[in-house]
Amino acid sequence: MASKIDVVRIDYPKRWFAMGTVVWVITTVALFYLASTTKEDFVRWTWYIAGALVGIFLGLFFAPPLFTHNIAGEKSFRIKMGLLADVTIPYTWIRRIRETSVRWGGVRVGIGVRYAPLTKTLFATTEFADLVALKLDGPHVMGRILKRQVAEVVLSASNMQGFIELISKRAGIEPEA
Repeated sequence: MASKIDVVRIDYPKRWFAMGTVVWVITTVALFYLASTTKEDFVRWTWYIAGALVGIFLGLFFAPPLFTHNIAGEKSFRIKMGLLADVTIPYTWIRRIRETSVRWGGVRVGIGVRYAPLTKTLFATTEFADLVALKLDGPHVMGRILKRQVAEVVLSASNMQGFIELISKRAGIEPEA
């Protein structure tokens, strides 16, 4: 009888999302304060609308990643980053796993989820260090709303070496140096 493989929580660093959430709260409060202290109706409603839009937009992108994490399941690896990413990669798709760095510079890739169409790379990063690259067996369609052909996934992991060992073992591959 086969033994059941435990589901493992894979955390990613959340420092930038925490700082973004603090800035989001301060900005939203400041906009509503400006709205409440303005005497003219048009300007007041402009500040209220700006505060609501900033609050909703940034709240959807900065706060939810603070409460999510990636999951290494029995048959697949799930990348979950708030509302930004929810991608499931079966271990059978993974051909190589290795430590990597961002060659283009951190500012171009950024924090969060980004897709590079030329290389068919999906970035799900939360910082510019401790990055892991998962090379897939070929392009696979991934994404929720915008479906993209993805051949490689680059992501952040709090315990990079432990993550590489776990995924290598479950995918049945040797980690690269």
